[in-house]
Amino acid sequence: MDNTKEVEILDVGFLGQIFDASKEEIEKFIREEEKSIILDYEKIKSYLNNKQLDLLLNKTEKFLEQMSIYFSERLDRKVKIRIKNLPESLRYLRIRDIRSEHKDKLIQAEGIIKVSSEVRPFIIKTKYLHEDCGGEFWVENKNFVIEKPKKCPVCGGTKGKFIEIDHETIDVQRLLIEEPADQIEKGEQPAQITVILKEDLCEPRMERKTLPGIRVKIYGIVKELKNSNLKAILDLYIDAIYIEPVDKDVEDISISPEDERKIIELAKSTDVLSLIANSVAPGLYGKHYEIIKKAIALQLVSGGKRRRSVDERKNIHILILGDPGIGKSKLLRYVSEIAPKSKYVVGITSSSVGLTASVRRDEIFKGGWVLEAGALVLASGGLVCIDELDKLSAEELQSLHEAMEQQTITIDKANIHATLRTETSILAAANPKFGRWDKMKSVVDQIDLPPTIINRFDLIFVLIDEPNPQQDEAIVNELLKGLKEERKPPLDKDLLRKYIIYAKKIEPQWTNTALDIVKDFYIKLRSSSGEDTIPITTRQLMSIIRIAEASAKIRLSPVVTEDDVNLAKELLLYSLKEVGINPETNRLDIDIIMSGISSTQRQKLSKVLDIIKDLQKDFPDGVPLNEILNESRKYNLEEEKVKETIEKLLKEGYIYESGDKKYKAV
Repeated sequence: MDNTKEVEILDVGFLGQIFDASKEEIEKFIREEEKSIILDYEKIKSYLNNKQLDLLLNKTEKFLEQMSIYFSERLDRKVKIRIKNLPESLRYLRIRDIRSEHKDKLIQAEGIIKVSSEVRPFIIKTKYLHEDCGGEFWVENKNFVIEKPKKCPVCGGTKGKFIEIDHETIDVQRLLIEEPADQIEKGEQPAQITVILKEDLCEPRMERKTLPGIRVKIYGIVKELKNSNLKAILDLYIDAIYIEPVDKDVEDISISPEDERKIIELAKSTDVLSLIANSVAPGLYGKHYEIIKKAIALQLVSGGKRRRSVDERKNIHILILGDPGIGKSKLLRYVSEIAPKSKYVVGITSSSVGLTASVRRDEIFKGGWVLEAGALVLASGGLVCIDELDKLSAEELQSLHEAMEQQTITIDKANIHATLRTETSILAAANPKFGRWDKMKSVVDQIDLPPTIINRFDLIFVLIDEPNPQQDEAIVNELLKGLKEERKPPLDKDLLRKYIIYAKKIEPQWTNTALDIVKDFYIKLRSSSGEDTIPITTRQLMSIIRIAEASAKIRLSPVVTEDDVNLAKELLLYSLKEVGINPETNRLDIDIIMSGISSTQRQKLSKVLDIIKDLQKDFPDGVPLNEILNESRKYNLEEEKVKETIEKLLKEGYIYESGDKKYKAV
């Protein structure tokens, strides 16, 4: 039976009823000069009988084509009918479950856009002239392949040339969507599928809805496409009939009443933060790890939403530095597994697209460009764990600047101009460039990271592998105990994830008392600074605010209390004392983190530079090193420190070497 006839016979009355019930949608179509009418399934389902429902699901193109023809005739203008809001009971599929059995059938799926191509014209029909008989005819192109005719439908002849004389095009765009985190079970890699948008689905007004990193719901027909490399293998893709952004994120994952009861009960425990911290990588022990795990627990729930123009970032960034082989990678992998939405990347194998986003040539739409999202975009609203951060290239580190602070990535390349969201917390780890951590050197001197990246982390921790008999015995006892019996964390991963999701929804308010404590702490610490020394800036002030809010959220508290602020102060000071102490003065000096140079080093740089400038008058070809050292002794500057300072001045570009151990100021 002809399918079109079947729809016509079954739907004569049905189409009229739907048209009459769609006055609001039709008025919008006419008023806004749109190209399609989007009908809500809930609105038309009462008019569908079983046969029509079967046609909608299994002969979708014919079904929508007949509706489009009917509406076009009634409105006396071309219109395309699209359907949205199908219930999940009507063939909702995970991307990984789409199979060849679904070919030509309507499905609905959900995913995060990973790749978005530029919009390209696609030839849907080609008009040919048969040279022998002069007959002209149209040939429809399917599955993005143009197949020249072998037989003339006018004369039936097969000889002679078939000359292309005209064609009809529509706009198309390719998306690659990836399974969202909440649909992935333990051990699974996120599945991906190509989605093709056509006509008004890829108009300029749709551009903001199809950027990488956006979660979308797709209604479409499963089709096959020949694989360019393996001719016998077909690729499945979704020919979209409608696409819509979904605001749903990890915070919106359903939590049952029983789960909620357990979560609220846990929050009432004496120290829920320690309980959660002890559930993070339970195989790692020690005082340092206890503090770091507490910080990570707070990072997982993040700070509160900003209700002011100052500092829009609520995400907490943490950097872990230290000796190799002490469990940094193990910690990051464990955290990426328990975080409700996360990505794990390794610096040595990552690229800028692996972290942020990039523009590259389209492999399918030859000659075009695609915008591809990286981990920070795909995990927006969650957490990205970056192992071996110090192994990233300078270009890749540069791409992190905007992502960490402004929480966006700006792309302006080829024909693609976009701003993508990266509202993502970063947990990163790095190794000392000289193999082992040296307490007498600054953090900037020991890590191959620019100060501009280092100072964007709210908390920085250092893990040093030092012999400690008591701690070593406790660790080995726990490890050996684990050989006899499995060590289970206080909270299993499933409950821990749900607790994090629940806590993330809390938006605590600040009490005046808590605000006063923050204010007093900041002012007192600032006033304790020595000459030319700054112990803290507003950047650390905002870190305290974020951490205190996270502390309230993890307790499910509606308000930030004095205890929350004290915890934030404790973590921040612990972090600053690890990496922000000037070894020459033994005082907090934020310049070490902010610029990589301590206040005392800056004074020495200035003094040595002044000495070189003064001596240049007598040594126009360059000041010999011996002369600089002799003059420096008058100011009680140690010879080794002067040599280190000269190296820094060379590195910073303040001086240059004009000869063998001769220096001139720029």
